[in-house]
Amino acid sequence: MNDADFARCVKGSDAAAPLPDAETIWWRAQLRRQLAEEERIMRPVRIAERFAFSACLITAAVVAAVLVR
Repeated sequence: MNDADFARCVKGSDAAAPLPDAETIWWRAQLRRQLAEEERIMRPVRIAERFAFSACLITAAVVAAVLVR
């Protein structure tokens, strides 16, 4: 890509879509806030799920090792 191609690309990006209306911006902000809040609330649950999965995996490995003997 040479300088002329780059200039055309930049000039073409100036004609981007117009900004959305205020209601759409507000709706997206609310959705983003709710998703962030849900992620924050679910973090301890996800940690507990990982711990339980690890404990089950270790238990299964121990039981399999005992039964193989």
